[in-house]
Amino acid sequence: MSRTTKEQILAKIKRAPKGKLFIINDFTSTGSDEAIRKTLHELAKEGTITRVYHGIYQKINHNEFLDLEIPATPLEIAEAIARKNRWTIAPAKDLALNQLGLDTQVPNSYDFISDGPSKTVDLADGRQITFRHVTQRESLLNPNSSLVVEAFKALGKERVTDQVLQQVRYKLSDAQFKQLQKDVVYSRAWIREKIRKMEETI
Repeated sequence: MSRTTKEQILAKIKRAPKGKLFIINDFTSTGSDEAIRKTLHELAKEGTITRVYHGIYQKINHNEFLDLEIPATPLEIAEAIARKNRWTIAPAKDLALNQLGLDTQVPNSYDFISDGPSKTVDLADGRQITFRHVTQRESLLNPNSSLVVEAFKALGKERVTDQVLQQVRYKLSDAQFKQLQKDVVYSRAWIREKIRKMEETI
C-alpha cells in the first residue's frame, strides 16, 4: 500500500538529524508541489518543523539540557536559500574574515557574493543576510578560493600583511593552495601578488 505525501515527508524528516533545514525540492518524490507545501504548513502548525523563511523549514532542534529550541544559524539559512534558488554563494566582507579566523567577532550582517540577484533578507532576530550579485567569473571560484579572495578584499591591500598571509596559508591544504593560485588569475593585480607572496611565508 502506497504511503501518503505526509507519511513520506514525515519519514524523511524523522531520519534527518535535529536542526536540519529542508526546502520543498527535498520532497519532490512524495507528491505535487501543492501537496508538499500544504503538508509542510501542517507539520509546522503541529510543531514537527519550524518555518524559518519562505519555503524553508527546520526540523525541531530541542536542547534537553538547556530546555530550549536551537534555531538555524544565518549561515545555514543562507545556504538553504542558495540551494532553493540554485545559486552559488560564498562568504564576503566580515563573514569571510570570521570564517578564516582573521576576525573573531560575530558579524551582525551576513554578507555573501552570489551568481543570483542582489537581495537582502531580514531575520527575525534583527540580523541580515545580504546576497550581492557578482559576475560568473567571480562567483564560480572554488569555495576556499572565494573565501580567501573576499577576505582580502574586506581587509584591503595594506592590511593583508605577511602575518595575515601566513595565517591564511596554514589554513589551506596544499591542494587548496594550488587551486587558489589557479583561481586568482583574473583577480585584482594586488591580490594576485599577495597570493604569490603567500608561498614565501611557508
